[in-house]
Amino acid sequence: MDETLTPGARRAMDRAASRARSRGAAAVEPADLLAALLDEPESRASELVAEYGMAPQDVREALGAARLDEDAIEAAGYGLLDEPAVDSPRSSAIRAVVGEATARARADGRKASVGTEHLLAGLVAEAAFVLEPLRDAGLDLDGLRDALIRDEAEVEPLPPLEGPPLDLSDSTRTVDLARVLDASANRAREGLRVVEDYARFVLDDPGLTRRLKEARHRLADALRGFDPDLLLAARDTREDVGTHIMTHSEQVRENPRAVLAANFKRTGEALRSLEEYGKLVDVWLAGRFEVLRYDVYTLEKLMMTAVHAYRSLADCRLMVLVGGLPTLGDVTWIVGEALAGGADVIQLREKGLPDRELLTRAREVRILTAQAKARFILNDRPDLARLSGADGVHLGQDDVTVRDARRIVGPNLVIGVSTHERAQLDAAIVSGAGYLGVGPVFPSATKDFAEPELAGLAYVRTVAETTNLPWFAIGGVDATNVDRVLEAGASRIAVSAAVVKADRPRAAAAALRAALDAAADGR
Repeated sequence: MDETLTPGARRAMDRAASRARSRGAAAVEPADLLAALLDEPESRASELVAEYGMAPQDVREALGAARLDEDAIEAAGYGLLDEPAVDSPRSSAIRAVVGEATARARADGRKASVGTEHLLAGLVAEAAFVLEPLRDAGLDLDGLRDALIRDEAEVEPLPPLEGPPLDLSDSTRTVDLARVLDASANRAREGLRVVEDYARFVLDDPGLTRRLKEARHRLADALRGFDPDLLLAARDTREDVGTHIMTHSEQVRENPRAVLAANFKRTGEALRSLEEYGKLVDVWLAGRFEVLRYDVYTLEKLMMTAVHAYRSLADCRLMVLVGGLPTLGDVTWIVGEALAGGADVIQLREKGLPDRELLTRAREVRILTAQAKARFILNDRPDLARLSGADGVHLGQDDVTVRDARRIVGPNLVIGVSTHERAQLDAAIVSGAGYLGVGPVFPSATKDFAEPELAGLAYVRTVAETTNLPWFAIGGVDATNVDRVLEAGASRIAVSAAVVKADRPRAAAAALRAALDAAADGR
């Protein structure tokens, strides 16, 4: 990827690697990149930060990061900046940042270079936590975020072609082509707006809304490559024969999901038309519509996954993880008590049991949850989840991928994924996870986590601001701290020891459920 960096962005990545090496870190982290970007005083990233309230030096002081000069870089084992930098591992968070930067640069065209402003935008989108300390120091972070999005939407029109894009001696051909492009552009804009409205007003999902809004801006940017006066002049709605042809399927929408499906298909078809006919104008410009079309396919998957997940888990608030019990009788008693206390999701999490015994327990839990009209999730095992008739399967970061699990469980089971940081959160959403585990929030009585592994309440707040996909805060949550978790933005929790090891499991589950219901009523 580094070959696509501008010189300034490449220097910033080299400096970030040097910072990581100088502090003895195993990998480059987002904070290293942020400080490194601000060591480029004349870069676009530095200009944006200064424009929204902070001089680069003020930012370095707020972050406690001194300027890293060439002597320090050389001492760290990298050599001078004009020499190739030694490869340094990048954390999953920094990889997500660079991936987002590349996507934003790609919105300017498939051959566009990644600049410092794209890296800054990647930090704001994927690792905003490193900029949060700067709010108190005077940085208008919200304004900076809006500016980065606006910059994408307000790119200067593409330069004119060196030669005539069309055979202007044939004015009829020019106008006919303009009519095709104008109609396709209108369909693409309209389709994206319809699905964005659903993400914004029905799903209330900030992440999906942001992605769809950025897609609209990228479409508007690409359309500037055509002559808008020509397209508008060629428009002839009254004489368009297509306006008088209506099929039954166009007049009927069975449900909101059908509206989404129809408008995603409309958008994809319109982009394909823009791509194909755009080749008669500019092959490079047509390529931008191709890239956007594939991105819209991904957005369709994310939206439809979200709709299915909301339908499956929208009313679920309390998940109880059951496992490690000696007998099937113990399992059925605990599950029964948890359900009676208000749990609406039971996750069976067993380690080390023979497959046959695990399947027996899973089928018993399936019966109990079905009788209580609750959901049943099996941990780790998509194969046994399918055999037991579970509603879904939960995967950890080291388990099979969502894609592989989907091939086993089929299209209807919900797939959950444990996440511990922003990069994992975004990766899980893009892969098609139906719900998320968010944590560990506190030290757990059932799993051992080192202090650095705790995601904490800060991560809970990040997830609350990022997505409205169903997610459960997990890790050490109990009656003594559930209010803090809810105040941080959670509306669902997953617990184990707080119920399974309680003297009165039913009462423990009821107390947690009461806290969740009270918080929901107050919102």
